[in-house]
Formats: sequence, structure tokens, C-alpha cells
Amino acid sequence: MRILSLFRIIVPISLVMFSCEDPNYPENIWDEDDQGNASPSISSVEPEGSAFAGIDTLTINGQNFSENTSANLVYFNNMLGNVVSATSTSLKVVTPNLVSDSVQIRVAVQGAFLFADFSSLYTLTAAVLDYGPFDQFTDIFSLDLDRDENLIVSMEGTPNAEFWIVDVNQDTAVWSGALAKGSGMKLGPTGSVYFVNYQRFLYKDEQGTPKENSEIFKRLNGNATDLDFDSYGNLFAGGAGSTIDVVDINDDGGLTSGVTEAKNLDTLDILSLRVLNDYLYVLTTTVASDQAIYKMQILDDSGSLGDLELVFDWSSYTNKLSSALCFTLSEAGDLFVGSDSDDQPLTYIQNGDASGFYSSILTAPISYMAWGNSNYLYVINKTEETNRVQRIDTRMSGADYYGRP
Repeated sequence: MRILSLFRIIVPISLVMFSCEDPNYPENIWDEDDQGNASPSISSVEPEGSAFAGIDTLTINGQNFSENTSANLVYFNNMLGNVVSATSTSLKVVTPNLVSDSVQIRVAVQGAFLFADFSSLYTLTAAVLDYGPFDQFTDIFSLDLDRDENLIVSMEGTPNAEFWIVDVNQDTAVWSGALAKGSGMKLGPTGSVYFVNYQRFLYKDEQGTPKENSEIFKRLNGNATDLDFDSYGNLFAGGAGSTIDVVDINDDGGLTSGVTEAKNLDTLDILSLRVLNDYLYVLTTTVASDQAIYKMQILDDSGSLGDLELVFDWSSYTNKLSSALCFTLSEAGDLFVGSDSDDQPLTYIQNGDASGFYSSILTAPISYMAWGNSNYLYVINKTEETNRVQRIDTRMSGADYYGRP
């Protein structure tokens, strides 16, 4: 028994001794003398307090960051931001699409053992919100807003077309019945909705009007796709057929009275039109699908128009790889163009220079848009999966709509 016990002790000790002497045995990977690189720290984050999720680029100031951009990892809770530049004291990082008012920002640097934690929680807000009750079962075509930011939307329903109203709390009700859906619509000075539908008619509806009491207000000289008011109260309408009509909405002399042809654009068909200050802007196309935005000066209170002036050549900018579907202008005169481009659904054009606007979180196509009364731009996004209205915080003021009551 003593021999057996002694054997049980000696054999394990021998195995340990021989294994330590094996030259092929791997060395210990832990270096107890390695203290790692200096730990990073965060002193401030700009902008302070909050930013747009998935849009804004933050500047994180601190110490002991890596000048190698890929060696820095910036976490927003459990999501990574996109570090776009780095120095030892500053990181620029695009926020992830995380909406929260309690975001912990942490920085990890390759070679350092400890994270840097920002001392305050950060807020990431949504620049784009789905707005209203719309989904794949609702078919929406155009929209406008009143001075109280109530949204009016043209719907193609079964069996009737309708206008819906969505208030600031996003509660929804039927605003009125309609004879047709509106390819373009505008609220008029007395609160009526004026709309067109690719035909030679201008329609007019009042709130609460059933479909059977809706009316064809005026017969136009050409087919109309879109319309807008100027500062004199004139209503411009244009579409396929190249004719721009100006309508006196106060004229009650019958279907054709008060309608004047203001301009014939020859080979240019109109997709969308907007008024800013004393100019009428039009998005046009040709049979060869050449697209451009022009402007014409409004010469007098009767709506006479000056010569065409090229503002932006869309086809040259896109090489005809995408189609512009609608546009609007900011208060400063900058252009926003909605299109079917997957890479750039909304294009921002300032002084002739174009770039994608919120391209990382918007989806194509953007088919219609209208400003609210401050920084919000409301757009229609219709895909195979859903039909929706989205509200975009642009951080800039929109152009005033002169007909809005």
C-alpha cells in the first residue's frame, strides 16, 4: 500500500517537471509587466447635450486617443459610431441611428486596458419621424399644412377619394370627400383645398364636404400636375402639355372664366412648381427625360411671367440615373429635390452645389413634399412595403406658402 501511495505522488510531479522542460511548450501569453497603453479619457463632447441620431458628427475631446482612426472604438450604449477622423486629443464620429435620451458614450483604444466613459448621459434625437397613421393599406398622393401645423393629406380610398386631417397630436379624421385624388394640392386663403389630378380641371373642396357635393372649380387650358399661390393671391397650375395657367380664385364667372394662359413652355412638361418671392420655379422634363429646374419672374399682380432662367440641371447632375419627382425651396432659396435615387432620396442644392440630405436614414422614392411653419419638411415616401408621411427636422426655415390661411 505504501508503494502504491508513493507512486501516485511521484508520477504527477514527474509529469509537471518534464512538461516544464519541454522546449515546444508555449510561453505564457500574459506579460505581468505590460501595463498597456495610456488609458483614454473624455473631457467634452460637441455639440453639447444632444444631436441627431444617424446624422450628426460629434467631436469627442480628450486624451490618449489613437491617431489611427480604426484603432478607436466609440460606443453609444451598445452601438458603435463611425469614427471618421482621429488625433490623440480629438475624435470625430458619426452617431449611430439610436434614439434615446440616456446614451452612455464610451471610447476604447486598441492597446489600452480601460475604457473612457463620458461623465454625462447624452441625448440622440430623431431627425426623421414617421408621421400619422399611414401604412401599406393607405394610398397617399399629396399633402399640405395649415398655419396651426394640421396636416391635410389626399387619399385614394375605396370607393371614394378623401382628404384626411392629422392634427399636431397625430389624431386623424376625414377632412372631406373628393372627386379624385390630388397629384398636387394647396390650401387656399379661406381654408379651401385646391387640387389637380393630371387633367384639365382645378378642383375645390371645403372641410366637411361629402363627395357628392365636391366640385370642379375651373377648366384649365392644359393638363395640370401641380399648383401654387403667389403673393398676389394668383394660383398657378401646370403639368403635361407645357402650359402654365394662372387662375383668379375669386372669379365666379363659370368654369372657364378667370383662367389665363401665363406661359407655354413648348417641349417642357411640368412635374412640380413652387413660388418663392417674385419667382415661379418649375421642375420640368422632356420626352427624352431631360430634367431641369427653371424659374420665371412674376412680373405683375395679374401673374404675367418673364423668361425662363435655368436654376439647376438635374439630368447632368445625375447622368439620368435617377428621376426627380418633386421639389421645394427653403426660406433662403435653397432647393430640396425628392427623387427615386436609392443613394440620395433627398438632394439639397445651395448656390448650385448639390449633396445628399440625411441620405443615411431616408429611403426612396420621395414623391411629394411641403413645409410646415418652421423647420419641418413633410414628405411622402411610397414603397412596396408601406406608404407613409415622414416629418424631417431640417434645422432651417421653409419658404412661406402664400395661399396658406
